[in-house]
Amino acid sequence: MSKLYLIDGNAYIHRAYHALPPLTTSKGEMVNAVYGFIRMVLKVVNSKKPEYLVVCFDYPAKTFRHKEYPLYKAHRKVIDDELKSQMPLAREAIKALNIVLLEKEGYEGDDIIATLAQNAKNDGAEVIIITGDKDALQLVDEKINVWNEQKDVLYTEEKVKEKYGVEPSQLVEMFALMGDSSDNVPGVKGIGEKTATKLIQEYGSLNGVYENLDSVKGKTKELLANSKEDALKSRSLVTLDRKVQVGLDWHDAKLKEINAEKATEFFKRLEFHTLVKEFSHPAPASFDSAALNPVPADPVLKEQDKVISNTIFSQKDLDLLVKKMRKEGLVSLDLETDDVNPFKAKIVGLSFACDSSQGYYIPVGHDYLGSQEQMELKQVLNTLKDILEDKNIKKYGQNIKYDLIVLKNNGISLYGIYFDTMVASYCLNPSRTNHGLKDIVLDYLGIQMTRIEELIGEGKNQTTMDKVEVQKAAEYACADAVMVFRLAQAFKEMLTDKKLDKLFNDVEMPLVEILASMEENGIKIDDSHFKKLSKEFSVIAGELEKEIYKIAGQEFNPNSPKQLSFILFEKLKLPTVRKTKTGFSTDEEVLKILSSQHELPKKLIEYREIQKLKSTYIDSLIELSEKETNRVHTSFNQTITSTGRLSSSNPNLQNIPVKSDYGKMIRRGFICEPDNILLSADYSQIDLRVLAHITQDQALMSAFKNNEDVHSTTAREVFGKADPDLRRIAKTINFGIVYGQSAFSLAQQLGIPNHQAKEYIDNYFIRYKGVKEWMECIVKEAQKNGYVSTLLGRIRYIPEINAKNGQIRAGAERIALNTPIQGTSADIIKVAMVEIEKKIGRDRDKEKTKMLLQVHDELLFELTKGRLKHDAQIIKKIMETAVKLDVPVTVDLKAGPNWMDMEKI
Repeated sequence: MSKLYLIDGNAYIHRAYHALPPLTTSKGEMVNAVYGFIRMVLKVVNSKKPEYLVVCFDYPAKTFRHKEYPLYKAHRKVIDDELKSQMPLAREAIKALNIVLLEKEGYEGDDIIATLAQNAKNDGAEVIIITGDKDALQLVDEKINVWNEQKDVLYTEEKVKEKYGVEPSQLVEMFALMGDSSDNVPGVKGIGEKTATKLIQEYGSLNGVYENLDSVKGKTKELLANSKEDALKSRSLVTLDRKVQVGLDWHDAKLKEINAEKATEFFKRLEFHTLVKEFSHPAPASFDSAALNPVPADPVLKEQDKVISNTIFSQKDLDLLVKKMRKEGLVSLDLETDDVNPFKAKIVGLSFACDSSQGYYIPVGHDYLGSQEQMELKQVLNTLKDILEDKNIKKYGQNIKYDLIVLKNNGISLYGIYFDTMVASYCLNPSRTNHGLKDIVLDYLGIQMTRIEELIGEGKNQTTMDKVEVQKAAEYACADAVMVFRLAQAFKEMLTDKKLDKLFNDVEMPLVEILASMEENGIKIDDSHFKKLSKEFSVIAGELEKEIYKIAGQEFNPNSPKQLSFILFEKLKLPTVRKTKTGFSTDEEVLKILSSQHELPKKLIEYREIQKLKSTYIDSLIELSEKETNRVHTSFNQTITSTGRLSSSNPNLQNIPVKSDYGKMIRRGFICEPDNILLSADYSQIDLRVLAHITQDQALMSAFKNNEDVHSTTAREVFGKADPDLRRIAKTINFGIVYGQSAFSLAQQLGIPNHQAKEYIDNYFIRYKGVKEWMECIVKEAQKNGYVSTLLGRIRYIPEINAKNGQIRAGAERIALNTPIQGTSADIIKVAMVEIEKKIGRDRDKEKTKMLLQVHDELLFELTKGRLKHDAQIIKKIMETAVKLDVPVTVDLKAGPNWMDMEKI
């Protein structure tokens, strides 16, 4: 039976525009939406291989609905100029790909889709409409389905009824009652989806509702009676026209072969270099999955994307796999375990791939009723040990740090770590919110993978991988290993194209093993100290509560935003600062602003700090520490922050206050083993030194070259003198400039009027003209390119930099200012970590100096007292020369028995 696919072109390009970071040609033409649009269409073509395909667009003018109701879509947000300019290009792209495109003056794309679907259905064909627009669901019947490709939901008659509670044909009746605010369809004011559904379920249609209006009860009857005309008009507006004279017989929409020359010409014009390479392939005669892979694919992949899954139960087959891996010299690996914590996880199975089509799964720990006999883990690891520990056999992985730690806990030292697809995705676009395998495979390869929740469930019903059937686990695990292999091949070229390959290969990939080693090392805590602190902090919190009640004049729950809002803004009549969806904000920023006007906000800030420190650090550290060793193994996150900085979790050790008394009490609890000592190596004012280098501001560079106190220098330049108070203000200004701080923000931080803060900043720029010039230049570059970069070439996309909303644009401009500085500082300490590991790394001896933590600009080590003098100087030299700047880089060294009580060395 013939099958026609219909793509909602407008929905696709809107989605692409909002999903992808800015991408411009060398001439400054914005093309991100076109690129994403092409990829999405190719994904449909490659995954579904449609016999017939049409892409339908709205005609760029008013439709018959506007004539019927002039206010139709009157409140619709004006389309961004950057997207509007790409609409014609999207149409050109479809023509370049030799796909049928259809639009008609006076009609929307949905009407074209409805007409083609009806015509094809009348001829006995099946129809798949690809859109996320709910209006298309009214077309669903036994021959027509709607596929929400983004959510991977296929709406059949049953699925529509399950979601909305009515038949597809009744949706227009329901939508007429509900209205649609996005299209300014009025509906019946006061009636929402729940009531509309109930009415249509009971009376069958809009006519049925009004014919039986007397039987409708309460307020609903009144609402219906007052809005009958609007309801009938709304039904007309939401009903799709299935009889448009489209001028196309759907049989003429047969998908043709691509004209590679025409497509390549279009891609070259828009500078889509990856697509140019794909379509310049020796045999790009038609769409196939190989076109998505920048390296020649295995023959089987030219026919289908499905992964061939092999399950290994015998030593004989395992030996053959080992032989294959050794022959190929590279392998993609993935472990299936029963816990996300690598220090607790038990191996359930191991998967491998040596090419882009076949995966191999070795089950070792599946435990359920009727499970097959599996090889023992020890036997499997003994067989794989030589391969896994061979530095000459390249290893691919996704978050391979996890696998490294799990294998280490099982007696295997994983060497030859070559490519981590999660880290590569992060390098390519650090602004992505998710670098998970399933998401990046979907985005880069256009393949929808099975998610882990489909195997182990979610929430309270979630099980673990060892309870999953071996065959299901094998298919899942083999797909992971193969997709990592495919991604690695694609990402290599992308990294090279964006000149990110050196950053990836020389910094980020070596860091994977270093972070794993740091996590394994952990840091020792004084258990008794923290248990004592927990009690002390509880007492302090209790005392602060009493003071808060006394100041407020009544008891209340200080953790309740609603109750606190009442106390601050209604009882004490303090000025409101910012409104939220649920009322007036009482967050920390608001409390800081109000602190200058009343004592209560100041006490609340202290109370919140105590509570946060107790729960986040003190109690958490006690719970997370190993009972035998009292060591805490934090997890270092390499792909979270947009600037390139590392973060940590479980527990987060990045935000322990450095200078507050409470923070000092906590840091005193981080200790070392007997006969050892802790060494802190902390970059001095690294952000400001980077600022001096990047801006080449002569005054700033001179201050550092002459070893001046830069904050005192700034105080003298801005205020004419440098007493302690003015130095403090100058320090705030210096670092505020680095973070793109506004006059308003500086005023709030210093507790001074806005005009005075502006004067301080203006005076700063009079002295440091190079900084001002650079700031203006970098914002313009970001507006032109859509991104900024660090000295080492790390890219951060800033899609909001050209936003029409001034507040959003200002925030993006601050990001453009601070990312090159913070990002370069992050790169510098990462380079230093790599070089330190080379010099005093894990292979040297058992008495080696261990790197424990990286917190902001500081590295913390544990070493024997006898090595302190020697290794401290090595570390200092490496850190100070890691990246050559035009100003001196200095590192402060301190050592002591705990993280607090340290002396300079």
